[in-house]
Amino acid sequence: MHVTAHPQRRSERRVPAHPVLVSAEAEGMRAVGEAVNLSDGGACLALDDAMLAVGDELILRLHSGQARQEVPATGRVVWTASDPDGTRCGLEWTHAGPQRQWIGWLAEA
Repeated sequence: MHVTAHPQRRSERRVPAHPVLVSAEAEGMRAVGEAVNLSDGGACLALDDAMLAVGDELILRLHSGQARQEVPATGRVVWTASDPDGTRCGLEWTHAGPQRQWIGWLAEA
C-alpha cells in the first residue's frame, strides 16, 4: 500500500493494494470505475464518462476483488478533471456510519 500526504489534506490517502471497483449514482447519472486512492475523509475516483460537477452528491458501492463484502458510501464531489479514459473526481465522504471503518480496510484488502 502506498500512502500519500498533502499539507492541505486532513487525512492520509491510501492507494489500494488491490483494485477497488466503484459504481456511482447521482441524479440522472450512473458510472463505473475504480478508486485511485481512499482516506478517512474522502477518495479519488476514476470513472467512465461521468458528467459530474462540484457539489454533486454520489451514492457509491465499493468492492475489492479480495474482499467479499460490498461497501456502501456517500460522497460530495469537491473537484473534477477530464481524463483520457473518462473523469477523475475527488470526493468528501458525507456519511459517518459504520462503513467509514470499512474504507480503510478496503485500501488494505
